[in-house]
Amino acid sequence: MLNPGFILRKMTVQDIDEIMQIEPKCFTLPWSRESYLGELKNNFATYLVCDYEGEIAGYGGIWVVFEDAHITNVAIDPDFRLSGMGTALMEQLEQVARDKKAQRILLEVRPSNEAALAMYRKLGYFPTGLRHAYYSDNGEDAIIMTKLLF
Repeated sequence: MLNPGFILRKMTVQDIDEIMQIEPKCFTLPWSRESYLGELKNNFATYLVCDYEGEIAGYGGIWVVFEDAHITNVAIDPDFRLSGMGTALMEQLEQVARDKKAQRILLEVRPSNEAALAMYRKLGYFPTGLRHAYYSDNGEDAIIMTKLLF
């Protein structure tokens, strides 16, 4: 993509209002404002936003603890999906993990989230486990997907 029209940058407290508008569009169990404020203070966490001409179009976070990285969430506003933002965001989160010397990344995804599953597979993630009844809104399992970074 030569001119994607967006930049990836670190999330700031000033971004939270826009993130709170996107959360319920993307998740049946949206995170709270307090959750994000806490994550911005977490030394293990890095949160990024997709800034499209001054508007937050997506965001994601990762924890890196020693050799393990965990994608905590990834969201792209429905108005901006299929623009390459999700892939760019995932690739940048992976770079954060590499920079912090992580050897593997894991994430959880709903089996019903076919778009996310397809993107994760394309990026080299593979299923490594199942968390039974992980999602409290409907009891859906979570597929654990992993990518090795070495």
